[in-house]
Amino acid sequence: MAGRVSGKVALITGGGSGIGRATAIVFGRDGAKVAIADYNRDGGEQTVRMIKDAGGQALFIEANVAIAKQAEAMIANAAGLIGLPGGTAYVASKHGVAGLTKSAALEYAKSGIRINAVCPGFIRTAMVERVIDGGSISEEAMIASEPIGRIGKPEEIANVVLFLCSDEASFVTGLPMPVDGGYVAQ
Repeated sequence: MAGRVSGKVALITGGGSGIGRATAIVFGRDGAKVAIADYNRDGGEQTVRMIKDAGGQALFIEANVAIAKQAEAMIANAAGLIGLPGGTAYVASKHGVAGLTKSAALEYAKSGIRINAVCPGFIRTAMVERVIDGGSISEEAMIASEPIGRIGKPEEIANVVLFLCSDEASFVTGLPMPVDGGYVAQ
Protein backbone atom coordinates (compact mmCIF):
# COMPACT_ATOMS: atom_id res chain seq x y z
CA MET A 1 0.00 0.00 0.00
CA ALA A 2 1.45 3.34 -1.02
CA GLY A 3 0.35 6.47 0.74
CA ARG A 4 1.35 9.55 2.66
CA VAL A 5 2.87 7.55 5.50
CA SER A 6 4.26 4.55 3.57
CA GLY A 7 7.28 3.02 5.25
CA LYS A 8 6.70 4.88 8.52
CA VAL A 9 5.89 3.31 11.86
CA ALA A 10 2.87 4.67 13.72
CA LEU A 11 2.35 4.00 17.42
CA ILE A 12 -1.35 4.52 18.17
CA THR A 13 -2.31 4.56 21.84
CA GLY A 14 -5.90 3.63 22.62
CA GLY A 15 -6.08 1.83 19.28
CA GLY A 16 -8.57 -0.76 20.52
CA SER A 17 -11.61 1.46 19.97
CA GLY A 18 -12.98 4.89 19.05
CA ILE A 19 -10.64 7.57 17.71
CA GLY A 20 -7.58 5.39 18.27
CA ARG A 21 -9.03 2.55 16.20
CA ALA A 22 -10.10 4.89 13.39
CA THR A 23 -6.62 6.45 13.37
CA ALA A 24 -4.89 3.05 13.30
CA ILE A 25 -7.05 1.92 10.38
CA VAL A 26 -6.37 5.10 8.40
CA PHE A 27 -2.62 4.77 9.00
CA GLY A 28 -2.66 1.10 8.01
CA ARG A 29 -4.63 1.87 4.86
CA ASP A 30 -2.15 4.61 3.99
CA GLY A 31 0.90 2.33 4.20
CA ALA A 32 2.26 2.72 7.75
CA LYS A 33 3.34 -0.19 9.91
CA VAL A 34 0.97 0.24 12.84
CA ALA A 35 1.67 -0.61 16.47
CA ILE A 36 -1.57 -0.54 18.42
CA ALA A 37 -1.26 0.00 22.16
CA ASP A 38 -4.20 -0.48 24.48
CA TYR A 39 -5.00 -2.08 27.82
CA ASN A 40 -8.00 -3.73 26.12
CA ARG A 41 -6.47 -6.83 24.50
CA ASP A 42 -9.64 -7.90 22.66
CA GLY A 43 -10.20 -4.46 21.13
CA GLY A 44 -6.54 -4.04 20.19
CA GLU A 45 -6.33 -7.45 18.56
CA GLN A 46 -9.56 -6.78 16.69
CA THR A 47 -8.06 -3.56 15.28
CA VAL A 48 -4.94 -5.50 14.21
CA ARG A 49 -7.16 -8.01 12.36
CA MET A 50 -9.06 -5.19 10.66
CA ILE A 51 -5.82 -3.64 9.40
CA LYS A 52 -4.35 -6.97 8.29
CA ASP A 53 -7.59 -8.00 6.56
CA ALA A 54 -7.33 -4.77 4.53
CA GLY A 55 -3.75 -5.65 3.50
CA GLY A 56 -1.88 -3.53 6.05
CA GLN A 57 0.73 -4.36 8.67
CA ALA A 58 -0.04 -4.13 12.38
CA LEU A 59 0.83 -5.53 15.77
CA PHE A 60 -0.72 -5.24 19.21
CA ILE A 61 1.06 -4.15 22.39
CA GLU A 62 -0.88 -4.56 25.62
CA ALA A 63 -0.12 -1.43 27.64
CA ASN A 64 -1.72 1.12 29.91
CA VAL A 65 -0.02 4.45 29.17
CA ALA A 66 -0.89 5.66 32.68
CA ILE A 67 1.68 3.18 34.04
CA ALA A 68 5.18 4.50 33.32
CA LYS A 69 6.86 1.10 32.93
CA GLN A 70 4.20 -0.07 30.49
CA ALA A 71 4.47 3.16 28.49
CA GLU A 72 8.26 2.76 28.26
CA ALA A 73 7.90 -0.87 27.17
CA MET A 74 5.28 0.16 24.60
CA ILE A 75 7.65 2.70 23.01
CA ALA A 76 10.49 0.18 22.97
CA ASN A 77 8.27 -2.37 21.19
CA ALA A 78 7.04 0.06 18.55
CA ALA A 79 10.14 1.51 16.82
CA GLY A 80 -6.82 20.42 26.03
CA LEU A 81 -7.85 23.83 25.39
CA ILE A 82 -10.96 24.48 27.47
CA GLY A 83 -12.19 24.01 31.02
CA LEU A 84 -14.90 21.63 32.19
CA PRO A 85 -16.75 22.05 35.49
CA GLY A 86 -16.42 18.93 37.60
CA GLY A 87 -13.63 17.53 35.41
CA THR A 88 -10.57 19.12 37.00
CA ALA A 89 -8.22 16.14 36.72
CA TYR A 90 -9.33 15.34 33.16
CA VAL A 91 -8.95 18.95 32.02
CA ALA A 92 -5.57 19.32 33.75
CA SER A 93 -4.28 16.29 31.86
CA LYS A 94 -5.48 17.76 28.55
CA HIS A 95 -3.91 21.16 29.24
CA GLY A 96 -0.71 19.36 30.25
CA VAL A 97 -0.64 17.67 26.85
CA ALA A 98 -0.69 21.06 25.12
CA GLY A 99 2.29 22.30 27.13
CA LEU A 100 4.13 19.01 26.74
CA THR A 101 3.56 19.12 22.98
CA LYS A 102 5.09 22.58 22.67
CA SER A 103 8.08 21.85 24.90
CA ALA A 104 8.84 18.47 23.36
CA ALA A 105 8.55 19.94 19.86
CA LEU A 106 11.22 22.51 20.69
CA GLU A 107 13.48 19.89 22.28
CA TYR A 108 13.33 17.51 19.31
CA ALA A 109 12.98 19.86 16.32
CA LYS A 110 16.70 19.89 15.49
CA SER A 111 16.64 16.06 15.43
CA GLY A 112 14.00 16.12 12.69
CA ILE A 113 11.25 14.91 15.00
CA ARG A 114 7.93 16.74 14.81
CA ILE A 115 5.55 16.66 17.74
CA ASN A 116 1.94 17.77 17.49
CA ALA A 117 -1.25 16.98 19.40
CA VAL A 118 -4.79 16.67 18.17
CA CYS A 119 -7.43 18.04 20.55
CA PRO A 120 -10.78 16.52 19.60
CA GLY A 121 -14.14 18.00 20.46
CA PHE A 122 -17.28 15.91 20.89
CA ILE A 123 -16.60 12.80 18.79
CA ARG A 124 -19.04 9.88 18.55
CA THR A 125 -17.10 7.39 20.66
CA ALA A 126 -18.03 5.01 23.46
CA MET A 127 -16.91 7.65 25.98
CA VAL A 128 -19.23 10.30 24.54
CA GLU A 129 -22.09 7.78 24.36
CA ARG A 130 -21.54 6.99 28.08
CA VAL A 131 -21.71 10.72 28.91
CA ILE A 132 -24.98 11.05 26.97
CA ASP A 133 -26.45 7.83 28.43
CA GLY A 134 -25.42 8.92 31.92
CA GLY A 135 -27.49 12.08 31.61
CA SER A 136 -24.59 14.51 32.11
CA ILE A 137 -25.50 16.20 28.83
CA SER A 138 -28.07 15.40 26.17
CA GLU A 139 -27.07 14.67 22.60
CA GLU A 140 -29.13 17.69 21.52
CA ALA A 141 -27.21 19.98 23.91
CA MET A 142 -23.92 18.55 22.70
CA ILE A 143 -24.87 19.21 19.07
CA ALA A 144 -26.13 22.71 19.94
CA SER A 145 -22.74 23.55 21.49
CA GLU A 146 -20.92 22.72 18.24
CA PRO A 147 -20.82 25.62 15.75
CA ILE A 148 -20.66 23.07 12.92
CA GLY A 149 -23.98 21.63 14.19
CA ARG A 150 -23.11 17.97 14.73
CA ILE A 151 -20.97 15.52 16.67
CA GLY A 152 -17.71 14.54 14.96
CA LYS A 153 -16.72 11.11 13.66
CA PRO A 154 -13.58 9.20 14.75
CA GLU A 155 -12.43 9.07 11.12
CA GLU A 156 -12.36 12.88 11.01
CA ILE A 157 -9.80 12.88 13.82
CA ALA A 158 -7.86 10.05 12.21
CA ASN A 159 -7.52 11.97 8.94
CA VAL A 160 -6.07 15.00 10.75
CA VAL A 161 -3.59 12.79 12.61
CA LEU A 162 -2.57 11.19 9.31
CA PHE A 163 -2.00 14.63 7.76
CA LEU A 164 0.09 15.81 10.71
CA CYS A 165 2.28 12.71 10.47
CA SER A 166 2.72 12.94 6.71
CA ASP A 167 5.39 14.85 4.81
CA GLU A 168 2.65 17.29 3.77
CA ALA A 169 2.89 18.71 7.31
CA SER A 170 6.70 18.72 7.40
CA PHE A 171 6.81 22.33 8.65
CA VAL A 172 4.25 21.82 11.42
CA THR A 173 5.49 21.15 14.95
CA GLY A 174 4.47 22.17 18.46
CA LEU A 175 0.81 22.46 17.53
CA PRO A 176 -2.01 21.44 19.86
CA MET A 177 -4.61 21.40 17.05
CA PRO A 178 -8.30 21.61 17.89
CA VAL A 179 -10.43 19.36 15.70
CA ASP A 180 -13.71 20.24 17.29
CA GLY A 181 -16.23 21.67 14.85
CA GLY A 182 -15.32 25.22 15.93
CA TYR A 183 -16.02 24.67 19.64
CA VAL A 184 -12.83 26.37 20.92
CA ALA A 185 -13.20 29.22 18.40
CA GLN A 186 -16.41 30.42 20.08
